[in-house]
Amino acid sequence: MSRYLRPPNTSLFVRNVADDTRSEDLRREFGRYGPIVDVYVPLDFYTRRPRGFAYVQFEDVRDAEDALHNLDRKWICGRQIEIQFAQGDRKTPNQMKAKEGRNVYSSSRYDDYDRYRRSRSRSYERRRSRSRSFDYNYRRSYIKKRKKSKKDLNVSISSQ
Repeated sequence: MSRYLRPPNTSLFVRNVADDTRSEDLRREFGRYGPIVDVYVPLDFYTRRPRGFAYVQFEDVRDAEDALHNLDRKWICGRQIEIQFAQGDRKTPNQMKAKEGRNVYSSSRYDDYDRYRRSRSRSYERRRSRSRSFDYNYRRSYIKKRKKSKKDLNVSISSQ
């Protein structure tokens, strides 16, 4: 009995794949259940090592169901793999380029925080620059007034 009443597609998601597993190893194991269209083992962008999962796409849904039923929780290349039907079809390179072009974090809280921090820092800088100039002018005028008041005080004291 498969995990789904009606499988969504012919692609299987294989979890817990060993680092040294090659697509040929998976093709050999899964190929026993029917013709395979594609085996994809994603690599980490920075280390160029496998990410620990893979996708195997069959030509026929029934072959994918058979592979799922017979190979789920089996040991392949030293690891016990877990299999389930993939949630969507594999993206083409053009679809991936289009996805990279847009901002994937447009509505995330990090963007909101960044926007808040930037606006706050700008307003803080404005306030700070205004207050500095205000303080400078205020001090100058205060010093002038004080000097004048001292002069006036001196003049009034000397005239007495």
